[in-house]
Amino acid sequence: MAEQLSVAEVVRHLSDREGNQFLADAQYAAADADRRREIRRGVAEKVTALLVDGADGDLVDGAVSAEHLCNAMWHLAGLAAQEDELARTETEASGAGAR
Repeated sequence: MAEQLSVAEVVRHLSDREGNQFLADAQYAAADADRRREIRRGVAEKVTALLVDGADGDLVDGAVSAEHLCNAMWHLAGLAAQEDELARTETEASGAGAR
């Protein structure tokens, strides 16, 4: 994987139209539990700001943007669960093969 981005950069990739969703996916999937928590916290702060302040002052656009960001996190949670399961399966298979 490329260099690790800051949490703010990952959140930007998730929330900006010009952001790179694939890069954000890769960053989240490769992260350990603590870093994933940090990213989720950053996303939660962004969602809160969108709901309270709107997008460029427009509360409807803010709500829509917050929904899109929550959908992206739902996708990432599923991706991370798949990555974790794959890693667990590979670890179990290599442990069984060593016996």
